[in-house]
Amino acid sequence: MITARMTVGRRVAASLAVAALAFGVTSCGAINQQATDIDYAASDGINVDVADAEVRNLMFVTNAEATDARLIGTVVNDGKSDLSLQIKAGNASPVTVKVAAEGQTKLEDEKNKTVISDLGIMAGQHADTKFTVSGTTVDFSVPVVDGTLAEYRDFVPGGYEASTNEHLVPSPKSESGH
Repeated sequence: MITARMTVGRRVAASLAVAALAFGVTSCGAINQQATDIDYAASDGINVDVADAEVRNLMFVTNAEATDARLIGTVVNDGKSDLSLQIKAGNASPVTVKVAAEGQTKLEDEKNKTVISDLGIMAGQHADTKFTVSGTTVDFSVPVVDGTLAEYRDFVPGGYEASTNEHLVPSPKSESGH
């Protein structure tokens, strides 16, 4: 009898220990937000919604003087009618992007090329920008890049000049690997 009771007791104790371990390992998910639930822009651009317009991966690509900037990204229209998205960055004149009903406009396509004149914001900074559709306005900070990264060189207004990046040289690795 004593042996049977000890065996049952050991089983209960072992089960409780396993349950406590499992709870301890997984309980952080019960009180912390899961990273997969966080909506974010997975690239260099921003995402913003204005009325029926969904602006995705939008950024400004500027030239070396930061005078002109081309918009790249995509504007999606989930609505049943055509829309016009007005984009006003800083003190520059606003530009308008038209999107057909239930369609999208890819600003990287040459036929949709949209350039803001006199942006005046250097690469590496953000432009305070107003997005307006049908009287609804959303303010958002939009990143400004240049041709430093090869994937943006084709979009630099006036063309990319290699001399703008000549001062950028990789630093040598130290022996300690840092």
